[in-house]
Amino acid sequence: MKPRSLHVEGLALQAGGLPRTRRLFAGLDFRAEAGERWVVIGPNGAGKSSLLAALAGTFRAAAGTVRLGGSALAEWSTVELATARAWSPQFWFDPFPSTVFETAALAHRRGRAWAFVPQASSEPKVLAVLDRLALGSLRDVDVRILSGGERQRVALATALLQEAPILLLDEPASHLDPAHQRLLLRVLREHADAGGTVVASLHDLNLAWDLASHAVLIDGRGGAFAGTRAQVFDAARLGEVFGVTIEAVAVGGASRFLMADLPSSEPARRDFS
Repeated sequence: MKPRSLHVEGLALQAGGLPRTRRLFAGLDFRAEAGERWVVIGPNGAGKSSLLAALAGTFRAAAGTVRLGGSALAEWSTVELATARAWSPQFWFDPFPSTVFETAALAHRRGRAWAFVPQASSEPKVLAVLDRLALGSLRDVDVRILSGGERQRVALATALLQEAPILLLDEPASHLDPAHQRLLLRVLREHADAGGTVVASLHDLNLAWDLASHAVLIDGRGGAFAGTRAQVFDAARLGEVFGVTIEAVAVGGASRFLMADLPSSEPARRDFS
């Protein structure tokens, strides 16, 4: 059975994964289980992308361990790892012409291997995922001419077609308009409800709240805090980390986070790590 949990123990990361660079955070512990939706939030440069890459096994940790289904990432082969987790990075580069269908189909696993040329047997599955993400009408369009939001949805389609239970998504909502943000939430909730695990970095606190069952807050000063959504999304804590005044208000049964500049140019900060 494919593992559906991630266990992070004492994780410490340095900027760029190099030993003499700035410490991003240290001592991070959390366990993401099947059915849970984890969001990673924090200021620019705090280490959100680095954390997602470390969970995927593509970023060197300064200390600590990431375990997938009880085994450290280093114990997994590349192919085995690809069956267990799908990692979608923040940026994509498309140097060659490829249609939306061709790009997405490359991720679809058949049997115990991947084919590097789209096959007819993959077409129904690929088309179903493209339709699910409102990309069906773009199937024959070159990915190089897509808008940012369209290309982001192709990236999500690619991750889903890998058919891995654990989704690691770095800024999956970037460039998405409000309607497609809600579509993203619906798709990720469905993945978790089906027994998968989601870990996604997000900048929009309200979108993050709507997605999360749990969260990791990286403060940008070497600390990180993990817990349930209610524990992490404390308005005072968030305000200290982001350097703005944040108030939580209830709107339609959901929490909304409203922001304003702090009166002083250099806000006093407390260590919540």
